[in-house]
Formats: sequence, structure tokens, C-alpha cells
Amino acid sequence: MKSCVVTANYSCDPNKVWLYLTKPTLNNWRKDVSGYEESDDGMSATEKNTDGSETRIVFTRKEKPRCLSCNFQKGKISGSFTALLLGGGDSTSVECTLDVNGLGLFAKPAKLLEERLDMLRQTLGA
Repeated sequence: MKSCVVTANYSCDPNKVWLYLTKPTLNNWRKDVSGYEESDDGMSATEKNTDGSETRIVFTRKEKPRCLSCNFQKGKISGSFTALLLGGGDSTSVECTLDVNGLGLFAKPAKLLEERLDMLRQTLGA
């Protein structure tokens, strides 16, 4: 298992950051996701990736707009993700923890997480 912790800061309200984190196809901010289907209760979802694969997500915790936690499976890759949102008003700090199994010996989960947080930064203009 590989683990990493990454922190990002955005100059906007935590509710806006939460909205984008929970809706990867909103304004096409996640360039690697082509479709997103969520269960009626919002606690499970499937991301359709641009490479043709699917990522299955089961949320273990959703506390709007403070904490988001889930387990995921994409082919042979599995893991867990947690995002803590801190701040209020016009400033949000997001601390993300990613634990991944099956990435391979030389893969870097921090780089994957930072790429997604950069996509979010570009969308938010923060």
C-alpha cells in the first residue's frame, strides 16, 4: 500500500469546493472523467473514465462541507480517499489523504492526487 497526504488552498467558500469534489463532471473540471452516476442515497457512485475504465466509489462519510471519505476500485487498483475541508467565507484549505493498493512499484499517489487538485484549482480560478 502507498499513502500520501496533500494539502491545497483555494480562495473560495468551502461549499463550492465541496460541490466540485462531489460532482466530478460539473463544468467538466475532471478531465479524466467522462461520466458520473450516483446512487439515489448518494453513498455510492461510478465514474466513467476517458480511458474507457470505470471507478466504483463507496462513500463512508459525507459531512457537507467539512469531510468526504470513500473507498474506490478501478480495475486492480483499490484504496481509500479522505478530504477534510477547513475554513470559511472566501478561503478553504483541503487536506487529502490517499491510500492506494495496486499502483505498482514506481507509481506515485501524491502526483496523481496533486494533478486532480490542480484541475480543481484551474476550475475554481483559485
